[in-house]
Amino acid sequence: MLTSNEYLTLVDEVNRLRNQVHLFDTEEISEQALDDLKHKISLYETTNPDQISKNSPNYIIAGGVAEKFVKSRHTRRMLSLNDIFNKKELEEWQQRWIDYGVRNNVFQFQENLEISSENINSLQINDNEIQIHYICEPKIDGLAISLEYENGVLTTATTRGDGWTGELVTENINQIRAIPKNIDFKSKMEVRGEVFFTKKDFENLNKAILAGEKVGKMSQIGVDGIFSNPRNAASGTIRQLDSKIVGERNLSFIAYGCWIYEE
Repeated sequence: MLTSNEYLTLVDEVNRLRNQVHLFDTEEISEQALDDLKHKISLYETTNPDQISKNSPNYIIAGGVAEKFVKSRHTRRMLSLNDIFNKKELEEWQQRWIDYGVRNNVFQFQENLEISSENINSLQINDNEIQIHYICEPKIDGLAISLEYENGVLTTATTRGDGWTGELVTENINQIRAIPKNIDFKSKMEVRGEVFFTKKDFENLNKAILAGEKVGKMSQIGVDGIFSNPRNAASGTIRQLDSKIVGERNLSFIAYGCWIYEE
């Protein structure tokens, strides 16, 4: 188990490594190795909940706004996902969700009902017995993006950044064929989703970079320009200053949420 000083040192190091990835597309260690370091932090915080640092990577969002981009403020905070590594951590997450529901009156329970992972399916909500169901889906690993439409036209595209403020990348997003520039909906709407490379398109991109047909990371060609993984490739592509490069790469997009803002 980490000591308090080791924990704080590891928090600083993990945040530095995360920012290298999210802001500068530089991967000093593998994604798995970084996850292992974050897991050590999680284990310490589970055992020492009164010593959790305000800078813990479990409670802040990695990244920010690179100097080369204009800042763009999110209408509502844009969150990120936390990792879990085993069944016990999944059960702890479930319990936190139940506790949150109880504290915020999301649930109304039968009198004397004991809440636990074993009887979660017996919860009472609004006096009607229902089951709580979960939806599981593969995680698309790319770059989170917020798209704002007004009068059916895509007006603003912003990266997640630190969750409150991101990078304005509208011109680059306009180069992605998978993202509609016009929709048949006139009210103001925000769509959030993930810009990503399919495995096939990622492999084709690296082959083209290796052959000198396209530029890769840091505008290099050959071995020095190939991307280590699809997530870094997507992030690096959206942060290109030359939007033509974005158009030359076959990025995909999947939406996972939307909000309609009434006039």
